[in-house]
Amino acid sequence: MMGRKVVCIMLFCILPGLISLFLAPVNSEAQDCIEKKPFFNLDYDFYDIVFNDYDSGTGFMSSKVGLIFYTEDGGKSWCKMDMGTNAAIYSFSFVDKNNGWGVGQFGSIIATKDGGKTWTTQVSAEKHHHMFCVDFTDNLHGVAGGDWGKIIMTEDGGENWVSVSLEEDIILYDIEFVSRDEGWIAAEMGIIFHTLDGGKTWERLDLGQGKTFFGISFDKNGNGVAVGMEGVECYTSDWGKTWTLQRAAETHLFAVKIVDGKGLAVGDTASIYETKDAGKTWTKIEPPLNMRHIWFQGLARLSENRYLIAGADGAVLFIEHSKIVSGCP
Repeated sequence: MMGRKVVCIMLFCILPGLISLFLAPVNSEAQDCIEKKPFFNLDYDFYDIVFNDYDSGTGFMSSKVGLIFYTEDGGKSWCKMDMGTNAAIYSFSFVDKNNGWGVGQFGSIIATKDGGKTWTTQVSAEKHHHMFCVDFTDNLHGVAGGDWGKIIMTEDGGENWVSVSLEEDIILYDIEFVSRDEGWIAAEMGIIFHTLDGGKTWERLDLGQGKTFFGISFDKNGNGVAVGMEGVECYTSDWGKTWTLQRAAETHLFAVKIVDGKGLAVGDTASIYETKDAGKTWTKIEPPLNMRHIWFQGLARLSENRYLIAGADGAVLFIEHSKIVSGCP
């Protein structure tokens, strides 16, 4: 069974006429915990994970329509938060402990200035299109991308979002900025987009031989990795000047995270792969037998050797020193 990044897109794209019927504003008051469960007793599909305060263990996971989960103990337990909307949130970006944004279905944008205690809606420049990725470089500057080549950007913290969309019908799945001006987008059909002006314009790089890229990540040393369909992977060690294409896995990979050349990639059929050389080689981490039918899409690095991954059917796993240390549902 494949994840939202492949299946749900087709469903969403045939429903543009229903958008106005589904949207509802997010309550600007505190969204209370309506249910708290340990990580091994969750039962929702999860898309993205972000930690805004590693010291205190505070983080968020996005889930299906109108739901966000948050933790205050490093992922050991999660509180369900009803956002008061029928739109799913697919991607988060925090720039510090307090300031964060989420984007998702039907152009939804939510923002917090108090570390996720309260969330408010922001108005998108592309209200009728789904946003699958977002990245902020500071409290003011952020860029989001989605279906139909739609890209929106803000230079005032989301008070105003403007469209800088591409002139082609292409789905944009993941985005990462390495500075305020330079950023990368992983897209379908084996395309990576590159900007040097904060997202105003984008260069098109055809790298994947038609195999869609779902995730992209760079570290501070210029190492970059893009992963995608049928286990395809591109890696660079020179800030994207040159890329090498290879097949790194046996199945689709939906997310990747590297830091100092080390990291994980996760995907379909509970795929978990680890690299210790900036994407040149990958080693498979075997998942629990009862998870091999699900997909992983959420991926967060908690510390140098510890990761949290999440996906379908409430699956949440901790990876530490290349081993699964807990997380059977």
